[in-house]
Amino acid sequence: MKPIEPQQIEQLLEILQKKPAQRIVHFANKAHLLTPELHKFCLAQENDYYLYCTNMLFYEESLHPHQNKPYLHVKNFNLRRPRYLIQAIEYDYLITTLDFEEENKEEFLKKCYPIIRTGGNIILIIPSTGYIQWDEWRDILVEQYYVSINIIDNIFDDYDIVVAKRMHGWGN
Repeated sequence: MKPIEPQQIEQLLEILQKKPAQRIVHFANKAHLLTPELHKFCLAQENDYYLYCTNMLFYEESLHPHQNKPYLHVKNFNLRRPRYLIQAIEYDYLITTLDFEEENKEEFLKKCYPIIRTGGNIILIIPSTGYIQWDEWRDILVEQYYVSINIIDNIFDDYDIVVAKRMHGWGN
């Protein structure tokens, strides 16, 4: 994946509400420019930021620099686990910078649904590919009971942002 333009991350973070006591989870398999910016956002808003490292090497690299940072929780996370719900924690925002060429989109979205609180959002950062890829993501999200699906293609040059909402009474 090409790197994200740092000057546009602030614009991406405008999607997040500025209020205290939110929980944000970020699924990542490698270091990302979004991580320090999300941490700054969470510090300012007093939000909890969970960095779920899906690669063991990335997890080990992330432990030391993020050790003892307030509001930041680094976890080693296996995407192959049967369920993603841990200690009944639900998140207001689920953000992913995973490479979905290597991951099963449907399985990931299905396992994520229960960990997003009612009215919470999922934010997928995917490489820009155009309408065919957008339609595929939209169909998968609808199949997994996500609603209010929006695709933002004008923040980054090489990436699109897919935002969807989990609603009460929908899905399993």
